[in-house]
Amino acid sequence: MLCRTASDLFWMGRSAERAESMARMLDLARRLAALPSSHGDHAAHSVWALPLLSTGGIPTGARLQDMSPLDMLGRCIIDRDNPSSVLTCVQLARDAARNQRSVVPAEVVAPLQLMLGKLRALKAQHLVSGGLGQVIGEIMAFTDAFRGVIIANMMRNEAWHFLRLGNFLERADSAVRLWTTQADPEFSLVRDGPDSPHAGFHRVALLEAASALMPLRRLHGEPNRQGVTEMLLRRPDFPRSASFCLGEAQSNLAALQVDVCEPVMRQLGRALAGVSYLEPEAGATGMFAFGAARQADISAVEAAVDERFFVAQMPLRRAA
Repeated sequence: MLCRTASDLFWMGRSAERAESMARMLDLARRLAALPSSHGDHAAHSVWALPLLSTGGIPTGARLQDMSPLDMLGRCIIDRDNPSSVLTCVQLARDAARNQRSVVPAEVVAPLQLMLGKLRALKAQHLVSGGLGQVIGEIMAFTDAFRGVIIANMMRNEAWHFLRLGNFLERADSAVRLWTTQADPEFSLVRDGPDSPHAGFHRVALLEAASALMPLRRLHGEPNRQGVTEMLLRRPDFPRSASFCLGEAQSNLAALQVDVCEPVMRQLGRALAGVSYLEPEAGATGMFAFGAARQADISAVEAAVDERFFVAQMPLRRAA
């Protein structure tokens, strides 16, 4: 397979997954903003800043304090200059799919084109007065449809494995970023202590944003800090845990005939061991350092994939 074709498929998978990841981060912020502890100008501003801080989407030279909640929502969803905005991600995935018409079925391009049209017509004013929930729902429905047509229509060949490799690396990164939001000073887990009622509400909001609340309750009862770590990072049987996603990435690399002794596979093994076995510290500083280290491990895997497969190096799609 040509390296450009492999790169387009890899980034098509990553970009579609990143659009969903941003929607889930916004869903977390929306749920947190509804809590009584988030009422008030300072607390509300900190909650809506969470998606930008987690994804590195703050504009260069801009001050977060000067951005209104509406500005931050627009930056996350419809800003063409933010590499992590939903609009930018869908645009990138659509362009990659159109570039590879001989590989990607037409049914895969259709939901991308439809969602791109909706996002281009969306105005910042639509995100207030209850409109944000509807937009998040539409983004999630789009990613479900996109994933469904891929599973139903693509052959399980090299194209499939490159696309799924991008899917799973991005989802693993998203799971770690979502887990690391617990280290934010405005999170009740940090502010009020892990056993406070507000911390419990925050954990529920975090797990609901990751579609992990009901699985956790079936396994462990009411959520606690250990349960959040288990579901988002460690469980090898939960499709949105970092451990599961990195394990699937290993399987896709193996299907692409990557030997276990190659640098990319060794780096992936280190990242998988980090999320599966290392223990985060209890304090906010330790949790943030743990999350940053795991994100660095996944970024190293992505760099190794670029070096192994893509002759023309692709620019980074997310700010540091």
